[in-house]
Amino acid sequence: MPDADPSALPAPPAGSDNPAASGAGRPVPLHVRLLWLPEAMPGMLFGALDVLRAAAGVARLQRPDADRDLSWSVIGPSGRALALPALGLEPARRRRRAAADGNALVVIPGLLARNAPHLGEIVSGATQALRLLERHAQAGGWIAAGASGIAFAAELGLLDGARMGAPWTFQSWMAKRYPRCDFSASEPMSVHQRVFGCVAPALQTEFMLRVLGHLHDPDLAQTCSRMLLYQAERQQLTPELVSQRWLSKTADSPVYRAMRWLQANVDAPYRLALVAQAAATSERTLLRHFRQVSGMTPLEYLHGLRVERAKTLLEVTLHGSQAVAEACGYSDAAAFRRLFQRATGMSLSSYRARFALRSQRRYWRVEDMPRTAGGA
Repeated sequence: MPDADPSALPAPPAGSDNPAASGAGRPVPLHVRLLWLPEAMPGMLFGALDVLRAAAGVARLQRPDADRDLSWSVIGPSGRALALPALGLEPARRRRRAAADGNALVVIPGLLARNAPHLGEIVSGATQALRLLERHAQAGGWIAAGASGIAFAAELGLLDGARMGAPWTFQSWMAKRYPRCDFSASEPMSVHQRVFGCVAPALQTEFMLRVLGHLHDPDLAQTCSRMLLYQAERQQLTPELVSQRWLSKTADSPVYRAMRWLQANVDAPYRLALVAQAAATSERTLLRHFRQVSGMTPLEYLHGLRVERAKTLLEVTLHGSQAVAEACGYSDAAAFRRLFQRATGMSLSSYRARFALRSQRRYWRVEDMPRTAGGA
């Protein structure tokens, strides 16, 4: 199966725009809001979230120093961001660049309606969500509606004059309720002005990839499609590449060689030249790459290792500050105390008093020495 182009949605009518196409090869900042409703199909929202998180991970891999131009949040009908701590999701801050560019997207999932009349009741009763979507559309925002969620856009008149697909189970009802829209299109995905539509919940991943390619970054969407969509040729090709040793084990980078050396020499005096030699690279290159990978210098990384070693020694041993400092590579205990205070906000003695994993001295008991064979 050849790779599909995830940006290949039908061309919008004249007068609409394609932000990613106008970005001249650069990702266009995009903030995505996933609309959580009581009647929503949660799997569709989670499918969209999977695409966004995968895309963000690939972007970090490909462009570690670039700005983070893709953000998202889960919102309720009021527009307020929701925290889902059980899933490790916290409310996200809206990207200022995305807001300034007017490139914002609301994702509407399909609805778990028992029948067509019930769908109408859900949409008509969701006044808060309708007002949210209306304000979003008036501000020039984009909407991606999956399955029966397309009824929200139709209810607001955003599909008047459009020819789009609709879930077959609700198609005739929607045609009667919204006569200004033609729902007879056979394509599974379509776009009208600033509204994307997809007829089937099972296509949510591919749908979000296409929307992402249209609004944000076609190349990123293409790469993610190869990861998230089934690729028959690649499934067959990869074992062959492994057997022919094209995909062999890679060597550690200089940064990780440097990290390993620092971990093994926490108590040694710091010399950048020695670290660079162990990493088989120049000092200048090591500094640049180390900061790119870890966000800190090798010395800052070593300070973190030394503080962690000091914490362990303070928790489980009786050694004083001078001995702890020397074990962490400092002959000057006062200098190490200052480093520890900056890193933890506590003195060495305060940390030991709070976190020691030993019983207090008055409870100590030395086990009896074993008797010898000739002892009394």
